Amino acid sequence: MLKLSDKVVNSLFKSKLLNFIPKRVIKRLIKKNKIFFIQTSLKNLPSNNYPFLLSLEDLDKKKDIYSNDETKIPTNEFPYLSLILKLIFYEKEKFRFLDFGAQYIDNYLFLKNKNRNIEYFYHDLVENNKIVQEFVNFNNLENIEVLYNLEDISKKEYDFIYFGSVIQYVNEFKKLLQEILKKKPKYIYFSGLNIYKKNRNNFIICKQFNVFPQMNYCYFFKFDYLVDLICSKNYDLLYCTQNPNSKINYSHINSHLNENCQYLDLFFKIKN
Repeated sequence: MLKLSDKVVNSLFKSKLLNFIPKRVIKRLIKKNKIFFIQTSLKNLPSNNYPFLLSLEDLDKKKDIYSNDETKIPTNEFPYLSLILKLIFYEKEKFRFLDFGAQYIDNYLFLKNKNRNIEYFYHDLVENNKIVQEFVNFNNLENIEVLYNLEDISKKEYDFIYFGSVIQYVNEFKKLLQEILKKKPKYIYFSGLNIYKKNRNNFIICKQFNVFPQMNYCYFFKFDYLVDLICSKNYDLLYCTQNPNSKINYSHINSHLNENCQYLDLFFKIKN
């Protein structure tokens, strides 16, 4: 399969011609050329973005996996999350953990065995919330509560809020963060963010191809913009590090951006 130049990749994958190429050929082109993201001129995410839906069968499989192997770490998540929680909350009888954009209940199934003092709150797309609630009820799962919307979320207090590679798929991310920060959680962890440092734009939108044939759009954030947005609400950035799953090819982003793009984790703590 042909290896294409970055310029040709950008032209082809932005054009309408792509609609007439067989999916199997597109998939091979993506794999051969390691295409992850193509920059767009969009100002907002499409309304039907990230069409990810769970099934009860999916959740049963996850439950079996974590029941049979307590060392199994959730896929594409920060692998030391349970350790951080243990170090922070080991003296607390209970701590309240919101998993925003939780998808599968990997984190719950893993953390409940490692952090037994956790009160876990699940939130995802509306349909996924319903499926997870049905699964929780059927299996009589403890210390887990499904929150269906922002109103439900705003009624609770949290010690730790975890965004596992999700905030970039939220169209009104700024409004969401403003509402979340009103709750004054002690800690906020963002895992798996596409970040750049040298650009006049506070954010851009890219089309995501590495999960083809599913097509997603996501935000890339300017580092200073996102950090200032959080820190302006009385938070400090504790640390910033590359995400362990950071083998991402940014070469097909515009040349003035691709050299300073990174896949990062950001960890914030409220000021005393």
